[in-house]
Amino acid sequence: MADQFRLRHTDFNHLVAEVASGATVQIGDLVYLDSGKLRPAADLPDQGTPEANQARFATLYLGVAMQATTGSGTQLLRVASDGVFEMDCASTTWQLGDLVAAAEQPSGTALENQQVAPTSRPELALGYVVQDYPAPTTRVKVRLVSRPGSLLQLLRLERRQGSQVETLSADKTLTPADARIQALDPNSAAGRTVTLPPEEASAGVDFYLHNTADAAENLTVKDDAGTTICTVGQNQAAYLYCDGTTWRALVASSS
Repeated sequence: MADQFRLRHTDFNHLVAEVASGATVQIGDLVYLDSGKLRPAADLPDQGTPEANQARFATLYLGVAMQATTGSGTQLLRVASDGVFEMDCASTTWQLGDLVAAAEQPSGTALENQQVAPTSRPELALGYVVQDYPAPTTRVKVRLVSRPGSLLQLLRLERRQGSQVETLSADKTLTPADARIQALDPNSAAGRTVTLPPEEASAGVDFYLHNTADAAENLTVKDDAGTTICTVGQNQAAYLYCDGTTWRALVASSS
């Protein structure tokens, strides 16, 4: 896509980063860091699904390019890490505060450089819509915040706060959108299996899992490939965190 000056408000933060060798960046591109170097969204290696691409990009997102590459050799480009931009989108309506993620190309194997899409999952989000669009539109004003931005980190946590208290009647599979705190009673002498979401779509997702059994009943936590991550006994709790490639667990007694 050709250069598009996306910034709509002048109160923005910026930084300067070196462009990765061979990368081409246009003004208005969503860009990310690859081993400390700048690349446009479309350069992100395919993670297998649109959701996984969005999740991976959100962990690496740096900002919106304010300059374009020219020629060859080492280049430093200015990037807006926090600002209000008018981005392309598929024709749809929007409400103030709706979250936006990077949009997937029609091919389904790469992201768009200058297009956003709606998401309900904070860990996929790059920012949020700053005004209502009651009629369908193909351009939307959004505040985009780079991964280091504390505001978006707080937003990701806030949207998933809350708890799910449940007495299980079968094994349970969690999704990245589920509440962070899971208070689960296995309700079975044989215990229950809790399956975590796929790692590639769960970068930055975490859960607090509390076994509320009234007897010696276990919760066996597994990844989506069936590998056991941990076992949570009666009155124990586990903290589970995913970095996009691996689920990790810390198990402790509940107080």
